[in-house]
Amino acid sequence: MKTGLIISALVHGIFLLLIIIDPMWKSPSRSDEIIINEVTLISTAEFDASLSDSPIIADASIGAMTQPVIEVDDALRPEDAQAPEVTEIDVTETPSERDIDPDLSAVERLTQPEVAVDTAQPVSPSILPQVSPAISSGQFGNAPSPLFLEAPQPRAAPRIDSFSAPALPDDARVSDRTTEATSPDESASETVEESTAEAQPESVTEIVPEAQPDAPPSAAPPRASRPPRRSANVARAAAAIDQAVREAEEAAIRELLDAAVAESTAQAVEEPTTVALTGGQRQGIIEAVSRNWNKSIVIGKENFEQLVIVLEVSVAPNGMIVPGSVKPLEPSNPQGDHEVAYEAARRSVLRAEVIPLPAGQYPEGVRLELTFDPALDIAGFN
Repeated sequence: MKTGLIISALVHGIFLLLIIIDPMWKSPSRSDEIIINEVTLISTAEFDASLSDSPIIADASIGAMTQPVIEVDDALRPEDAQAPEVTEIDVTETPSERDIDPDLSAVERLTQPEVAVDTAQPVSPSILPQVSPAISSGQFGNAPSPLFLEAPQPRAAPRIDSFSAPALPDDARVSDRTTEATSPDESASETVEESTAEAQPESVTEIVPEAQPDAPPSAAPPRASRPPRRSANVARAAAAIDQAVREAEEAAIRELLDAAVAESTAQAVEEPTTVALTGGQRQGIIEAVSRNWNKSIVIGKENFEQLVIVLEVSVAPNGMIVPGSVKPLEPSNPQGDHEVAYEAARRSVLRAEVIPLPAGQYPEGVRLELTFDPALDIAGFN
C-alpha cells in the first residue's frame, strides 16, 4: 500500500517539475536591433491643406500667363493670276451636198438569185397517250372499256386439224375432203353427173380444255349489282328488334334460374308448418330481422301508427329463406303508405338471409308470421 503511494507521489512530482522547467527552455530570444521611425507633428489646418485637390493660385499670376503658340504648316496655294487651261474639242465639219444626196445611177443593180431551203419541221413528242377509238358496248356509266378486256374464250369444235375450218350451216353436207359444186355444161359431149358442194366438218387448231357454246365476243362479264342500302328506319328497327330479343332471352334465363332455386329449396321444404318457438328462438329471429328494418321511412308518415304489416315467410331447415315465399298477410294487398311499409318489412327479411333455427329440429322447414309495428317498435312476433 505504501509502495504504491510513494510511486504515485514521485511521478506527480516529476510531472510538476517538468511543467515548471519547460517554459524556461523555450524562452524566445531577444533581438538587439533598435528600429527608429521619424514622426512629424502637424496641425489640423496643415493636414486639411495637404489633402486639398486644387492649389490656391493668385489672380495676378493668372493674368501673366500667355497662350501657347501653335505652329501650322501653310499649304501651297495656286496663284490667283494663273488662268485655267481650256481643252479644245474636235469640231465636226458640216457634210457637203454631194455627201448628203449622192448620185447612184451609175451603180448597176445586181439580181439576187432565188434560193429555196427546205427545212423539215422537228417532230415534237406527243405528250398525250395514244388512245384508240372508243368502241360502243351498249353499256353506260362506269362500265369497263372493251380495250382492256381479256381475249374471248377459244371456239370449241368437234375435230382437231392442222387448219381451222369454220362452222357449217345446218343444211351443209359433211365429207372427208373439200369438193366444189359442178354445173352442167351445154358444150360438153359427155354427160357429167352434177355434184353438190361438200366441206369438211368444223375443226380448230388447238384443244379447248372446257368446251363451251360459242358466244360472240362481248364486254366484261356483267358486274354484280350492289345490294340496296338499308334505310335509317330499317336499321333502327332491326337494332330495336335485336335489343328486344336479347332482353327477352335475359329475362327467360333469370326466370329459369329463379325457378331452379325455388324448386331446389321447395324439395327441401315440402310443406312448411307453422310452429311455436321458444323464447330464445323467437329473440334470435327478432334480432336478425329488426337490425335490417328501416323504420324511419315509415315513422315519417302522418298515419304511421296504422301502418302495421304482417308477413308470411317460409324458412328451409338450414335457416335459408325460401325465394319468393315472402307474402303479405295483413293487409293482403297493400296500397299507398301500407305498400311503403310492406316494402320496408320485406327488405328487412330478405337482408337477414339466414333465420337462426335449431339444427335438425325442423327437417321440413317452418313457416313464420312476422309483425312489423312502427308505433310499438316491434319487428318479429306479436
